[in-house]
Amino acid sequence: MTVVPPLQQPVGRRTLLQLAGAGAAASLLGAAPATAADSVAVAGQTLVPAPADPDFVFTADLSNTTGAGEAAPIDSAYWLGAYQVTNAQYAAFLDTDAGAGHTVPSYWDDGTVPAGREQHPVLEVALADAEAFCDWLTGQADGWTFRLPAEAEWESAARGPDSYAYPWGDTAGTAYTDSVLTSNYNYNAVCAAYYLANYGSTEATYDNPESTRYGESELVSEILTVTATGGVTGWIDHDTWTGFVYTDLFDALMATGGLTSAVGAYPDGVSVYGAYDMAGNCFEWTSSVVTATNGQEAGLDVNAVRGGSWYATGRSCTTHYRGEGRDGSGGYPTVGFRVAADQD
Repeated sequence: MTVVPPLQQPVGRRTLLQLAGAGAAASLLGAAPATAADSVAVAGQTLVPAPADPDFVFTADLSNTTGAGEAAPIDSAYWLGAYQVTNAQYAAFLDTDAGAGHTVPSYWDDGTVPAGREQHPVLEVALADAEAFCDWLTGQADGWTFRLPAEAEWESAARGPDSYAYPWGDTAGTAYTDSVLTSNYNYNAVCAAYYLANYGSTEATYDNPESTRYGESELVSEILTVTATGGVTGWIDHDTWTGFVYTDLFDALMATGGLTSAVGAYPDGVSVYGAYDMAGNCFEWTSSVVTATNGQEAGLDVNAVRGGSWYATGRSCTTHYRGEGRDGSGGYPTVGFRVAADQD
């Protein structure tokens, strides 16, 4: 499990702005994870095999009613990226003719990947950007076709043959003891614990004009709480526009790309088939169009995103959580992607 560090001396907002871009998540970085024995490297991507499943049925429907999922046969075996596509990989794409005109994430520094975030997942890429990246890889790999995974393929690879609730099993295994969080994945408790440990005595100001507490300040330790099992309170309240998400400290973090971790930094969170970060870090685009049931996109036909993120609750990071989707034309600060591939 990855461990969030113990309490350190809190720093001011200016230092926070400097740290968040290059090193705020440095403590979340791990050594390079082991590669699955049956993985292959193609066009710079590490791919792991996933089997066909003609009898595949989603664990839940789009309203997250367990046992009510629809059938979605997976007729052929396929390959899946072992890791989410990184900032460095996406930057290499942008430097080619194929990448010309595609989205440059706003959190990059003048079009350059922030130092220390080369191996973090790229965010803020629209569906077309991700698809173009896949096409670029296809052009480099004779006998291979790269694409985005379908939602059914994504869930099948995440939950494995035993339909695990998490890629590693049915128990989250998250614990928060003596101000230290242990977790198999990067979700909002990691962010909350990090800020409590490092900036608990720092004042955060509610800066959204819609907030019932607009302009008021309080200590981070008075806003956020992490429970013994990794639940978070004080993260966000949509009714009053309060919680940590509606503060200046959070806005500063968002401007630097959020509290992502390097891909593969949670080796205990690997899936049965050898894919990392299928819970948390960033939501991932799929090629499947669904009618969203959650968030601002509820009721709209959008592309399904799966897996949760550094911003999401633990529930959103389970292998069966559905109903999240995004308009393919947009780029989002919690959404990245991983590739799928077929061997010709």
